[in-house]
Amino acid sequence: MIEVHEEVFAVVNVGSLGNADFFAAVRDADGKLTLILPEKHLKDLEFSEVEKGFRLITFRTKLPFDTVGFIAKVSSALAREGIPILVLSSFSTDHILVRNEHVERAVEILEKVVL
Repeated sequence: MIEVHEEVFAVVNVGSLGNADFFAAVRDADGKLTLILPEKHLKDLEFSEVEKGFRLITFRTKLPFDTVGFIAKVSSALAREGIPILVLSSFSTDHILVRNEHVERAVEILEKVVL
């Protein structure tokens, strides 16, 4: 149910998508574009800000749209251990980004909480 992606990801503010191979893109209310992509693709972009060193954890379960509290349970358990996260949700899958130095502990916690 929990998949930790091997690649190391970055969160980047960019002016445009360019030709980057990215995992996710979000446009802020002020029009700024944030990409989440493997660090190896940073060379393909011009960016104003970057945060590196994230691992992507995917929850391989489809949750109904009326599910209440799944992300709250995940974030609360990790917060108790001082592990910050970034949350991404798609139509059928939820993901979190965790700093590389926290990924092993995060997986230990998530295996107890989610499984």
